[in-house]
Amino acid sequence: MFWLRLVVFSFLVSLLVSCGTDAGRHSFCYWQRTFKMTKEEKTSLQQTGANHLYIRYFDVDWDEAGQEPKPVGTLIVASVPPCDFTPSVFITNKVFDHATHAAIDSLAARVSRRIAMVNSRFLEMAIKDSLSGNKTAPAVVRGWTEVLFDCDWTVSTRDRYFYFLRKMEEFFPEKERSATLRLWQYKHRDVSGIPPVNRCLLMCYNLSDPQKQTTSNSIGSAKELESYLTQSNYAHHLDIALPIFGWGVVFHRGKWLGLMKDADATGFRRDKAHYKEITTNRFMLMKDTVVGKHYLRYGDEIRIEQISAAEIEKMIDVVKKRVSLRGSSRLTLFSLDRQNVNRYGMEEIGRFYTLFDH
Repeated sequence: MFWLRLVVFSFLVSLLVSCGTDAGRHSFCYWQRTFKMTKEEKTSLQQTGANHLYIRYFDVDWDEAGQEPKPVGTLIVASVPPCDFTPSVFITNKVFDHATHAAIDSLAARVSRRIAMVNSRFLEMAIKDSLSGNKTAPAVVRGWTEVLFDCDWTVSTRDRYFYFLRKMEEFFPEKERSATLRLWQYKHRDVSGIPPVNRCLLMCYNLSDPQKQTTSNSIGSAKELESYLTQSNYAHHLDIALPIFGWGVVFHRGKWLGLMKDADATGFRRDKAHYKEITTNRFMLMKDTVVGKHYLRYGDEIRIEQISAAEIEKMIDVVKKRVSLRGSSRLTLFSLDRQNVNRYGMEEIGRFYTLFDH
């Protein structure tokens, strides 16, 4: 019996280690409002070799009515993470345009409590799952070791944002704190400053302004990425985020209207009654129509922005040549979504991870 218990224990430990931080180098961002892992999403993790998730717990925005920063859009928990994960909080830059140090002190406490609340909901569901046979679920939920803060801070908000990050250390003394890092913040670190955290997630996308009609692809390219990565060393451990998303950029009479999430060039090309391709991946509306939640008019233009698999492979090569990475540096793809995964296929996404490793 002793040997049987030892074998079972070793098997459970191996499962936990495979989803642990040492192995969690292949990652997706999970940025949806409800955490409910579908069968297809679980299959995507398994077949691509992904073993980590950044899970968006909630946002923080400035409440004009109350004149205070306020957590909003808290994640609805409907299933348990199947692997290692990092709680993530998006904070608008507006918060640090307005908040005083006293308000930030209060915000840090509220953020800590909100993270604990979402964690307790995950744990409650994990315990139920364990009673149904998923014995490792509670350990996975309890095993998180890092919390990510996502804010596109500016020179004027830097000091208040960094003060917030230092306050968060008081609430998470035993956890790694990480912060997202935009490319301009990486390149111009003498101006942007270096956040007081343990590690940074370098976001290698959104490299130009989507609102300009002359922009070809605002999500990015290997050539543009190379222009930002002019220094190799950084003060913190770096993880890398690359884009697998796409969108449509909509213009009305030359004026930017917004972004369209579910735009697809192939579908537009087939529907010649409604769309005319005026240049590569740019379409003009031939009649008024509804696309998703958007009502578009005759003459409106849609620029489809996506990055090819070959271009992402070039971006990985640029990162590896230009950035000082560590053996435990993580590659995360934004984001885990059926349309995004299907755009490349699971074999190709697995190849992205393999190229990053070698």
